[in-house]
Amino acid sequence: MSIFLIVTGIFIYLCIINSKSIFNRNSMRNLVIVLSLLVVLSSGCEMFGKKKRAEQAAIELKAKNDSIAKAKKKAEDAKIKKQKEEQAKKAAIKKAEEERRKLYKFHIIVGSFKTPEYATAYNNLMSSKGYQTELITNRYNFKMVSIGASKSWKEAVIELNKAREAIEPTSWIHIRE
Repeated sequence: MSIFLIVTGIFIYLCIINSKSIFNRNSMRNLVIVLSLLVVLSSGCEMFGKKKRAEQAAIELKAKNDSIAKAKKKAEDAKIKKQKEEQAKKAAIKKAEEERRKLYKFHIIVGSFKTPEYATAYNNLMSSKGYQTELITNRYNFKMVSIGASKSWKEAVIELNKAREAIEPTSWIHIRE
């Protein structure tokens, strides 16, 4: 485009200087007007192209922002779904634990402590020996170390005899309320 303008400018300059050319001054003026219009119109195409590119860039930016918004929404939905699943899981565990407590109310107690640190230490000792231990707090705030629970009194007595022989001769049965 710029080469075209340079060549046109040189041609016009030569025509004006050389008044003996094949063009008279009137036709020269018309030629200058026509060439000037061509220059103006041809430069306008470039401006329209810039507008078109700007519009295209705006459309692409909007599409990109929409895509990001959709991805964020999807991630947020997944996070909410996961939280709901975790809450449902915790509720199910809590309900199962309550049911277990109702069913397994006869506990074999191998130690009872007023000091929580002693109870925790003894609980850890029994756990390290392979027992399924549980710390239970009674209504007098004693921490009791249980090594098992049974559904029935008969089962509890059998387990108590085993605990007295293997672990602690003063083991006893606690009935959870």
